[in-house]
Order: sequence, then C-alpha cells, then structure tokens
Amino acid sequence: MSQLKLAVIADLHYYSRTLGDTGGAYERRSSTDQKCLAESGAITEAIFAEIAASDCDAVLIAGDLSNDGEKVSHAEVREKIANLAKSKPVYVVYATHDWCNSDDAARYEGEEVIHEGVPTMTPPELREYYWDYGPKDALSEHVVEIGASSYCVKVKEGFRILGINDDKNGKGRAGYTDEHFAWILDQIREAKEAGDTVIAMQHHLIMPGISMLVNGGQMIADAGERADAMADAGLEYIFVGHSHMQRISSRTSENGNKLWQINLGSSSGYPAPWTMFTVDDTRAFVDVNYLKEFTFDGLTLTDEYIKDHTLGVIKNIIDNADKGEAALAEQLRAYGLKWEKVGVPYSLVRIFAQHVKHDSVKQIAGYINKLTFGKGIDKEAADHLDNVKLADLVYTLFLNVFDGSVNKFAPDTAVYRVVTDAASLPRRFTKLFPIRPLKKGKPATLFRRIEKTAKEVLWPSGPDNQHAVLDRRK
Repeated sequence: MSQLKLAVIADLHYYSRTLGDTGGAYERRSSTDQKCLAESGAITEAIFAEIAASDCDAVLIAGDLSNDGEKVSHAEVREKIANLAKSKPVYVVYATHDWCNSDDAARYEGEEVIHEGVPTMTPPELREYYWDYGPKDALSEHVVEIGASSYCVKVKEGFRILGINDDKNGKGRAGYTDEHFAWILDQIREAKEAGDTVIAMQHHLIMPGISMLVNGGQMIADAGERADAMADAGLEYIFVGHSHMQRISSRTSENGNKLWQINLGSSSGYPAPWTMFTVDDTRAFVDVNYLKEFTFDGLTLTDEYIKDHTLGVIKNIIDNADKGEAALAEQLRAYGLKWEKVGVPYSLVRIFAQHVKHDSVKQIAGYINKLTFGKGIDKEAADHLDNVKLADLVYTLFLNVFDGSVNKFAPDTAVYRVVTDAASLPRRFTKLFPIRPLKKGKPATLFRRIEKTAKEVLWPSGPDNQHAVLDRRK
C-alpha cells in the first residue's frame, strides 16, 4: 500500500525584529494582532525543529511566509526554510502578505510607525527567491498574471503536490484566471490518468470553514463552481490558510465527487499548530500538533503565552474601557478606529465592558429576559451558568474560532442553549414586527448566518478539527 506523510503549516507571518520590537508604536501594533510578531522567529524555529524530527516525507507551507512582504523578513525566514530543507523536502506557495499587497510594511521606532525605507518583494522576485521550494522540481509550472508561480511536483511515487498561487483572478479578487484554472484542471486530470494522487495547497479558502459570515470575504471568487470542477477532475484534498482558523470542511459536486478542505491555523498565533497529514490508498488522517514551548531571548515560554497574546486582541478593549475614555480611544486607534466615529457615549461603553468583565452568564441572561419578558434566554440553562463569567465564556468561544473548537459544547449543554438563544434573538425579534425588509433580503441572511456561526463554533458539524479520518473515494 502506498502512503504519503506531509507536515503542513501556513501563515508564519515571520517578522524581523530588526524592524523594531519595543516602544509605544510597536506595542500598539502587537496588541491588535492575533499573531505574535517579535516572537514569530522563535516560534517558527521551534515548529520547524519538531517537523524535522518527525517522520514526514515532505513539508508544505501554504502562504504568508512573511509579516508584510519585508525583504528582511523574507531573508530570515528563507534561511530557516533552507535549514529545514536539509532534512525534509519543502514546498511553498506565497500570498499577498508576502508581497505587501496592502502596503502595510513598516518599521517601528518609539512612537513612530515608519513606512518609508522598508523594502518589500514583488511576486516575480518571490518566484525566483523561493525557486528551490517547488518550481525547481516541477513537472509543470504556470506563471500567473502578477508573475507568481503555480506548480505541480511529484513528491513521491504515486503522489503529486499542486501548489497554487491564488492571489488574483484577473478581476480584482483572489482566485484564478480562466487560463490558470484550465492549467490547474489539466494537472489534476494528468495525475489521475497516471494513477497519482494529487494534494493541493493554496492560500485562500475555496469553501467557508465556519460560515459565510466569518469566512465569506476570505474565499476565492466563484469558489463553489471552482471547487466542484476541481473535485470532478479528481482532486480530493486541498490545504488552505489565510483565515488562521483550523477547520475541516467538505463540498460534494452535483456529480457526487467530494472535495475536502483542510484550513490551517496560523503557526505564529494561537494555537501555534502544524498538521501531520497521512494519506494512503483508502483513507487520509489529519492530526494537528500544537507547539507547547519555545525559547525567546533566553526564556522558555509556553503555549499559554501565545494564548494570552491572542486573547489580548479582545481583552485590551475591555480592560481599557475601565481606564478612561483616553485609554480606550488610544486602543481603538491601534485597531484603525477613531473614537468620534464609534458614535456611542463612553459612559455606555464603560458600563457594557464592566458587565461583560464582572457579571456571570446567568446575570446577563437575566437582564435580557427582563427586556424580552422572559422570552430571550432559556432560564433553566442560564441558572447552570451562575459561576461562569461572561468574559470567560467569550474568551473561550473566541479561542474556539482559531483552534477548531477544542472546547466543544454539545447541543444538550447549558452553554449551547444559552449562546444559541442569544444568537437567535435578532431573528426572533423580527417575528414580532411585520417589517418585510427585516424578514427577507440582507438582514434575514445576516441573522441566519449569526445563528449558524454560533452553532458551528460551539459544536462543529464536520469531522473533528484536531484528529480526523477522511475516507477516500472508491
């Protein structure tokens, strides 16, 4: 029986510390990011060490190798990739953060954010820079519109890797031009005719992992149509990154062909994952590994450090709401928001933040039930959560978004009943008022997506996102 083992990661977002890792400007930037910036190099090195010690046949890196396309970040991460490649073949695709699509590349000095004088790389330069990690050994290569590279390589007898650059579809969206997509389908069909299994990787999603509310803007254009065509051509598995959310999803075409999407979390943010993917003639196995500790500036830091950093994205707002309007306004500016545009009096924000931080779920449910005459939240379920702070529940669900719902809540649990009741309030509210625009169109769609998102974060509908067995087609 033939078998292939792949170690797969995505979204390293490697940040060179030479760009600044101290001072007010850097701290504000870091505090708004789910990922660790200054620590990204140490985290990457630790994960690469684990992968090098594993029994995988090859390594896939599915885009966003650098923080914002800085040449110095690429130089440092490529050196680490080269060291890993001494023990394992490495195949990479790059994405928008690798060529600074958003023009965000910067360095930080004291209170200043400086964009000038930070050289970045272009897609054609990236093709040459990472030539050794895919294109060099390609059976076929396609240079896309922006000068980046897609390629197909035979990684082992009976198996091929299809690395896809999906940054542009020629119409202003992520995806593929028709010419590029024809090449993709040709690679899949040719592999199938040769009796080889193809494993694809690209950066952007081809199906929503959690819901369209959360992931709709992270998908390629014409995602459903493209996914079905790839499945009908013979593709069974595709790895994606971008969302930083661990999720296993599937879609079945009208012809009955299933395509599995394995969405990878960011290796430099919580939960710092890397995935071992094993495929043989009959099944595929997905096993997610989590970095437990790494060394940074001589200190041994654990996964709790990474978790706390990610939670800081929302904790910082709640905590600063208690420190006065100036502190909150400064924190919002770090997120790119201006206080005067929020349009809510600070006193209300402060009261709301205090309730979130200090009240139990039962207390909050009680407030809602008073406003809804007892029809808002399941009282019996809420009574079981008297000792659970709303903030702690919010933090758990926030982490679930990224880690694939490690802490699951089954439909018969109090948490599930309370949260889904809360998520359904907008839809139930519209039933009280015969306002047609609320019952149909965009508002109604939004309300349904809110409910679907809550249910999916609480209790995922697909395979286990940490350890799954995915049957192959007959």
